[in-house]
Amino acid sequence: MEQQLLEALKISSLELISLVGPLIVIGLILGIMERKANRYFFAAYGMKGILATAWLGTPIHELGHALMCLIFGHKITDIKLLTLNRADGTLGYVSHSYNCKSVYQTVGNFFIGIAPIISGIAALSLGLYFLLPHSFKALEGVRQATVLSQPFGSTFFQRFANASLVFSQSIFTVSNLTNLKFWVFLLFAINVSSHMALSWADIKGATHGLVTLYVVLFFLTIMGQSIGVNAYSYISQVDRYNAYLLTFSTLALICSLFTLGLSFLVYQCKLLAS
Repeated sequence: MEQQLLEALKISSLELISLVGPLIVIGLILGIMERKANRYFFAAYGMKGILATAWLGTPIHELGHALMCLIFGHKITDIKLLTLNRADGTLGYVSHSYNCKSVYQTVGNFFIGIAPIISGIAALSLGLYFLLPHSFKALEGVRQATVLSQPFGSTFFQRFANASLVFSQSIFTVSNLTNLKFWVFLLFAINVSSHMALSWADIKGATHGLVTLYVVLFFLTIMGQSIGVNAYSYISQVDRYNAYLLTFSTLALICSLFTLGLSFLVYQCKLLAS
């Protein structure tokens, strides 16, 4: 019995990594880059430096929360897509309530918490699709060739490097320098990628939902073992999901890296001018 429980704990952990592991790693990297970029913008121009990108980035951030609230049956009690005069520096928020006895709604806290990453990636992907379709097709080609069998193994990082290279080569070209749509996309990407990181409130809510999700996976694994069904063999079949996530999160990470570089240059120019 003890051996069975230990095996279930191990399998449940692998299932959790397969389902949400890549998304968590991507979110952490995006958060680090965004916070550094915003520090540079704030150091250079104060709150004006943050608000210069918040007018678009913050509503997309909050709409991500709101959409996930609707999907997981949470009641939205208050929403501000953009507010500029809050004493605590909050630029927007979504307040929501849910039935804590509902496992579905409780698990939803995780997806509501990490929703700005998803909405940000979706917004950047749509922007690329409409403004630079050639670059979008290049990324889609990478996605079709991507099959992830080891989410955190060498294959993952090799595919990620591949997608990054293809995207960089397709968008940062000499011909795009005279393409107005390229500059519109770049401005759009800077605004969106500057506000994809999760707040501490987002992380707290997501952690609560993540724990519940793990408990659900654990009980499903136990049930599967009792009837001779390998639950992991079903849950781990997320190659198509991981391929989309990896490919289009590359777009978000490259845009965030560009924004970080730009914020550093702005900060240095401000220092030289003062």
